[in-house]
Amino acid sequence: PSTPTFSCLDVTRRYAKAYNSKTRRWRIDGLVSSRNGLKGERWLRAALRRYQPPSVTDLLQIELNELKAAELKEPMPRNVMDFRDHPVYALERHLRRNEVLVPGAQVSGTVGSAGGRGGLERIYRRRDVKVARTREKWFRLGRVVKGGEVPVKVLPKMKRKKKGRLGDGDDDEEGEQGAGNPVFIESQTEVYVPPPVVGGRVPRNRFGNVDVYVPSMVPRGGVHLPHERARRAAFVLGIDAAPALTGFEFRGRQGTAVLRGVVVAVEYKGAMEAVIQGLEDMEVEEEQERKTGMLLAVWRRMLKGLRIRERIMDGVDEEAEAEAEARKQEDKGKAKEVDMPDFDDTATPFHDDEDEDSAGRGGFFPSTNLDSDDEGGGGGFMVEEEEEEEGGGFVIE
Repeated sequence: PSTPTFSCLDVTRRYAKAYNSKTRRWRIDGLVSSRNGLKGERWLRAALRRYQPPSVTDLLQIELNELKAAELKEPMPRNVMDFRDHPVYALERHLRRNEVLVPGAQVSGTVGSAGGRGGLERIYRRRDVKVARTREKWFRLGRVVKGGEVPVKVLPKMKRKKKGRLGDGDDDEEGEQGAGNPVFIESQTEVYVPPPVVGGRVPRNRFGNVDVYVPSMVPRGGVHLPHERARRAAFVLGIDAAPALTGFEFRGRQGTAVLRGVVVAVEYKGAMEAVIQGLEDMEVEEEQERKTGMLLAVWRRMLKGLRIRERIMDGVDEEAEAEAEARKQEDKGKAKEVDMPDFDDTATPFHDDEDEDSAGRGGFFPSTNLDSDDEGGGGGFMVEEEEEEEGGGFVIE
């Protein structure tokens, strides 16, 4: 029996009736947009990479050919919406903002809109659709536009809101007639060749950096060292080094240049690597010394405490020390023997036996010095002494 390879193969194309026009649009590798590009296809390819067969056998090659033939044998879509993001066919109405048809693109057929009201539209091959970019974007890909090339398309500039002095938003009409961004296709560009390194001096742009967006943009006679300590190593050696601009980071609408390493002459590569290694070793030693210092400080503090205790205990003899320790243990034992009374819900509250009759009379204590025969013993008012009754305000005749 053959040894299992624990591999898998996507055979959806064998069983799907309309893989390119219907099924592909619902798959993650078929999600293509102007923002994410082919991220879905790259993600699926990376996820299945660990399950790929270790080698392509004859049987596997036959199966791959059958799947490819089944995909190519699929008929042309009949619905206009099925042409969107189709891998084989394309309509001009579905082209994105930065996509154009190459000059002389051949027509593969026509298709009518629903109801026949829009007329017939030409169907082109997807291979005749190219991506057009501006000069700046081609330069970031390591290419420049050839001299005398005519742009295949002029993209209108986006309208931006420009705030006035009073904060009111007015549309800044940048997309006027005749203004825009000219774009070119790849066939109109060529590989960028930077100026070489002469006499150990690295050529720079107007900002003092070297554009190294792709490896082919490294100047001839130079080498790119992307190490974070490369700039410091060049300073130690005293050689000419230019910061390498490798890209931009966009946060919102603000772009920040990303500088990674330096570009130096190729004859200094060995010396730079040796100095970088030395700097790394020095940093490791410094970190080790810092940790050692922290540990020594902890030990020093503990030893100081032990010495202080030793000096204090020098004036105390052993008998007094043992007596103090025994007294301390005895005090702890007495503290544990003290039992607090347990109070439960049925226990009667504590009160004085002599004043049982006064229980529950509130928060005032009756006075025991008051004479029971005292006159005017009621209330809090003073009763006047009895005097001879006198008449009121009327005279008795």
